[in-house]
Amino acid sequence: MSEEIKSAWEIALEKAEKIGKASKEELEWEKQKEKALVLVGKFVRGESQNFKEEVEVFLRELPEVNRKKLLKVIIEALLKNLVLPREEYHLKEIKDILRVLRDFLKNIPQIDKLFQETEKMLADYYHQRETIYQEMIRRFSEGLSALEKAVSEQVGAQVKLSPESHPQFQEEWNKIKDHLDKEYLRQLEYIKSLILKIVS
Repeated sequence: MSEEIKSAWEIALEKAEKIGKASKEELEWEKQKEKALVLVGKFVRGESQNFKEEVEVFLRELPEVNRKKLLKVIIEALLKNLVLPREEYHLKEIKDILRVLRDFLKNIPQIDKLFQETEKMLADYYHQRETIYQEMIRRFSEGLSALEKAVSEQVGAQVKLSPESHPQFQEEWNKIKDHLDKEYLRQLEYIKSLILKIVS
């Protein structure tokens, strides 16, 4: 524990030392980068009215030399928020992120097609994951009905057992989920690397 605290303290000291040595330009760059990330944060939390316009206003106020670099910072931050959907509402968040990425990269040939395929791939992942999960619940529920009946008769009251709480269910689901995640994450990371190459 003290080691962790020490290393965190050392990191804080190094940062403070670095800032002390930073040139005026470096400090200005860090400030601009921070503002860019705040804009992305607001957008991701749904607090942004018109993200593209806010970014354009922000970039217009900057020296020409930093505009492209900061747009790259914004795109990288958006890509970090492009993840495999675990809940249905994540599909809308993905759609929103892909929409703004498309806005920023609209001059790139074939970018629309890439984003359409990405959106479809992530929707496929979510629906495949849900279908497998529901099918497993159905299958395990069938196996539990005889056990529920036996336990209900023993205790003299209606007992409902949850298939998800069964250790075998968890073990099987984790294996399937890990395999599915690995397969789709590989595709998603490849798409992200393509977009990063475009903006580099």
